[in-house]
Amino acid sequence: MIYHRVALRSFFFTAALLFTGCGEMPHLDNTTSSADSFVYRGHNFGENRNVDYQQGVKDGCRTSDGDYTKNHTLFKKENDYRAGWEHGRMHCKGTGE
Repeated sequence: MIYHRVALRSFFFTAALLFTGCGEMPHLDNTTSSADSFVYRGHNFGENRNVDYQQGVKDGCRTSDGDYTKNHTLFKKENDYRAGWEHGRMHCKGTGE
């Protein structure tokens, strides 16, 4: 009986965790844009993005096109560049511009 209860709780906990990660990231919404938004290749990467983030997006997009481009120093030291590179690589895939 106790095993059944623990197993059931584990199942629901795991299901809850899985379903909470299924939504879109709001700052990457392509339908809204403001004057401070960083839009690249038709994707809105959010507002008030600094130079490191923007360069990371551009390098990540180039990488997704098959031309591996990454500033390894910035990737290791700058969280904004790293986040931009990862977002660019993920969201530019297949755009080929």
